Amino acid sequence: DLVPLILAADEHWWPGDLAALSAVSCAWLFYARKRLYARPAVGSFRAAGRLARTFAANPPLASLVTGISICPVSSTRPTMGEWKAVRQLLALEGLTYMHLGGELAVSAERFLRYIAYPETLEELHVDGRLLEGRLTGRASVEWDDGLGFPGLRKLRLASLDLDAAGGPYRLESLVMEDVQLVGGHLAALVGDRLAHLHITTSDAGCFDAEIRGVLAGCAVGCLHYDTRERGSALLVDAPGGGGFAGLRCLHLEGQSVDGAVLRAVGEACVGLEELVVGGRAVRVTAAEWVDFVGGLGGLRRLGLPGGTNWPPFSAWAAADAEAIRAACRSRVVQLL
Repeated sequence: DLVPLILAADEHWWPGDLAALSAVSCAWLFYARKRLYARPAVGSFRAAGRLARTFAANPPLASLVTGISICPVSSTRPTMGEWKAVRQLLALEGLTYMHLGGELAVSAERFLRYIAYPETLEELHVDGRLLEGRLTGRASVEWDDGLGFPGLRKLRLASLDLDAAGGPYRLESLVMEDVQLVGGHLAALVGDRLAHLHITTSDAGCFDAEIRGVLAGCAVGCLHYDTRERGSALLVDAPGGGGFAGLRCLHLEGQSVDGAVLRAVGEACVGLEELVVGGRAVRVTAAEWVDFVGGLGGLRRLGLPGGTNWPPFSAWAAADAEAIRAACRSRVVQLL
């Protein structure tokens, strides 16, 4: 059958296009519905009510849903019927992906407990960005032992207050964007292995310590650390002698990086295979990069800013850039 192949050729079908294709024939109806209802997105309480009524009128459609995004924002108080519809959507069977945002990101643990089949959930995103700037009702989640998601592998939290008192989970990926840690520790959420840890924050003082705590008890494969201030001391105070030996991939963005920080990376991250450094506060000279490449035997990929910010920023001369390229060629390091 060519229909699934045609639909699979493009991952970005518009819902209106899928609805139109479903009217072509029975074959198109079956496959278009599978694509249309796989991960519905609800942006208002009214839409939640409509979707819940659709599933009530045609139950087989609900079985097509594998994930759902519910991010309603309203200037008026939702009706009891609309809240009931939200609970019905949270109770759908077989959900592997859940994205909660808007009003549902306020004390989000209330709505997480309405998930009727927590054992099937593999990926969870709680997003408070739609509420940024509001004077009341800041997004938050209190993560305690009552939130049981045994199959959870990916957790993403954005623009909210977090009280991390529960866990641990067998996460593969933990992403935090503009999260304020108001209680507990990140280490409580993770097990003994974590493939990917991504932190974006303006509070480096808090998250430096939290990241160290995670690295001390968990084998993290890749760390992305994006700070919006230059006060991070994560690597300056890193334990030497391979203290972060488990790291294979390190991305630093926005941090103040100089020769001392680079030497700390080489001493603490002896197993590093990929390093990417960016931002406007990188004060590493071309000669220091050449020395770094020569001293880290396992390095295979390197991303550089293209110059040194003394300040001001000064692009490397052609000879300096060629020296870096030559050092990378001699050590079989790919420049990203």
